[in-house]
Order: sequence, then C-alpha cells, then structure tokens
Amino acid sequence: MALKQLIRLGLIGLAMSVATTVGVNVPTLAQQDIYDSDGLNIIGGVESRYRLSYSLDNNSPRNTRASYLLEVKGDKVDSAVSALIVTVPEAFSRYRGRIDLDRIKVRYGRIGNVGEEIAIEEVLWDDRVFSGANDLSEDLDKLEIYLAEDIPANTSFVIDFEKVRNPNRALMQRVNLQVVPRGEELATYIGTWEMLIAYQD
Repeated sequence: MALKQLIRLGLIGLAMSVATTVGVNVPTLAQQDIYDSDGLNIIGGVESRYRLSYSLDNNSPRNTRASYLLEVKGDKVDSAVSALIVTVPEAFSRYRGRIDLDRIKVRYGRIGNVGEEIAIEEVLWDDRVFSGANDLSEDLDKLEIYLAEDIPANTSFVIDFEKVRNPNRALMQRVNLQVVPRGEELATYIGTWEMLIAYQD
C-alpha cells in the first residue's frame, strides 16, 4: 500500500522532538487499580488544547495485565480518518514495556461509554521514526494502525491497548497521536496523552 510505504519512509515527519521521556521515581499516588486523567498539567508540558484524556488499569510496574484507554474527542477530528499514528517514547521499550499488537482495538465512543468496535486492517510497530530532519530518531517508537473503515469526522473514539506489559519503572510518557485523513498521504497532529505509567506499588 502506497500510504504505508510513504509513512514508513518518514514523509509524515514528526516535529515532535518535544516528546521526550523522563523517568521518574514516583511515590504511590493512589492505591486503586484505575487511574483516569484529562492529561497532566506539568511545567513545559503540552498545551491544554492538545492534551488528550486517558484511563489506565492495573498500572503497576511490570504488570502484564495493564490496559490503556486513549480517548480522542470528536471535536479533534476535522475530517474522516483512515489511519492512526501513535508515537511512544523509546524508554517505554527500553524499560521492557510491551504493547501486544494483536490486542489493540479501536472503538467508537468515550471512556466510560465505549461503543462499537472499528475494524482494523493492520497494525505495525516501527522503532525508527523520522524526526523532521534527515535522520531517523532513536527517541520515539511508532505504532501505525490502519483502519478497514474510516472514522467519520467529528466522531469520538477510543484506542484500547489490552494486556500491556508495563515498564519496570515509573515513567512520565508523552504519547502522541497523528491521524491520516481520508485521501491524504501526510498525517496531522491531533494531540498528546501525558501519562504516568507504572507508578503504583
């Protein structure tokens, strides 16, 4: 598929070098298994209009049953979407975090009101990401989700990562989302999930 090849060659250039990862030794913030947020408000963080909501379940270090619900509100989706590009700081993999590509789902709706599943054509993982210069960044990993059917404009959806293997240590991760609009070859930045991953004892 031409679109996949163009994306893989880096023509969706990420001006996302701000997506740095900071490892943090965070004390237990809660004793519950579920953590919900509209995005962290941290100094030097993402502008509020680009912060995306999420929910984490079983969010402890090395937990192999963690799940991430990553929400995108309909007002962020200006046109029909045929592919989703998620970039993850490479520290996630370096500290032995793992996303099961076979357990990724995309669903209509919002967190707490997740609806019908959206068919996925293919999911690819690429640990070489074009940084916007003439080199491939070692700081980001890229997850490409190609949809079998377009997500209509102005439609809320949730990316559901099931059975995630959390990293060995607590990390503050800025996970970015770009979408490929229907008929386009270049991706558009939508927003960022600022997440404390694996912070519970």
